[in-house]
Amino acid sequence: MRAMAFSRVSLAGKGRLLGQSTVGGLLLLTAVSWAIYGIAGDGFLSSFNLFTLSQTASETAVIGMAQLAVFVIGRLNLAVGAVGAVVVMFAGWLIGILGVNPIVGIVLGLLLGTAGGALMGWLELVTGLSSFIITLAMASIYVGIVLIQSGGAAISSMPQMVTDFGSNQLFLPSLSLLLIPTAVIAIGLWYLYHRSSWGWQMLAVGANQRAAELSGVSVPRIVIASFAISGLLAGVAGIMEMSRVASALPSLGASWLLLAFIVPILGGTSLSGGSVSLAGALVAAVFIESINSGLESLSVSAYWQQFAQALVLLVAVIVDQARRRRSLRRPVEAPQTAANPLKDVQHAG
Repeated sequence: MRAMAFSRVSLAGKGRLLGQSTVGGLLLLTAVSWAIYGIAGDGFLSSFNLFTLSQTASETAVIGMAQLAVFVIGRLNLAVGAVGAVVVMFAGWLIGILGVNPIVGIVLGLLLGTAGGALMGWLELVTGLSSFIITLAMASIYVGIVLIQSGGAAISSMPQMVTDFGSNQLFLPSLSLLLIPTAVIAIGLWYLYHRSSWGWQMLAVGANQRAAELSGVSVPRIVIASFAISGLLAGVAGIMEMSRVASALPSLGASWLLLAFIVPILGGTSLSGGSVSLAGALVAAVFIESINSGLESLSVSAYWQQFAQALVLLVAVIVDQARRRRSLRRPVEAPQTAANPLKDVQHAG
């Protein structure tokens, strides 16, 4: 039990230090990019552009947090975009074709996304294959189902209640209402990973799965739960995009793969698991969308935006690996702080 308590303290301390340094650097980069684009770009700081930026950044943050949910346990999810497409087309069919109440349709769609994510976690456990293989295969299956059922046609008959949510303002003309679900999700995940025993178990599995198993953590339950959360968040991101573009598009999620990796890695969540930086993910989403919006304000081709995203991802992975090697070289902390946290773990459990 003392080992469990010390592990929790070590993970929390590592996460806080990593998160603080990453967020500070990203905030500085974002401020510099805004200054450059504000001077050189055409209308970058206009209310309309900032409103659009808040829309896309909100959605991108949720896409990143869908990936973050499995990064925490040391897994990958290459099907984030595919799950989002399944959720959107199912919810769009219920709402736009069958005339189901929008709230009911969205809830049912999100439940399907949660089940789709949990299925991938279960398949990994049953087959023993890596999450890379499982999610890559399931991404193709999910996209195939969407295309077969929809025939590649979009569903555009969305009720105003749905489209208003993606187009309305929040307090200021430059802020989108889509910021609300992003903030709610970020707060919920912060509580999960920093204030709940479930979150600690997820971090413990990512840090050292064998040690977590020996400490009594149910690894299968944690894996399935993490993938279920990832599926749920992918569905939320899909619904946000459906609301923003006022259509259920079968091609939705096709461009999410790079974003899903860039946001958590650039934000400070390690690919190898065991750490989490939600604040970093949020700022990373703003930074990435600021780059995209800034390039548009400079009339740079959209192809260069994808190039810029890929370059940022490459740099983020290199930095992540450097952080990991540096943390492995650090001396192990003495467990003298485990006395009080032991009480905390027992209470939380």
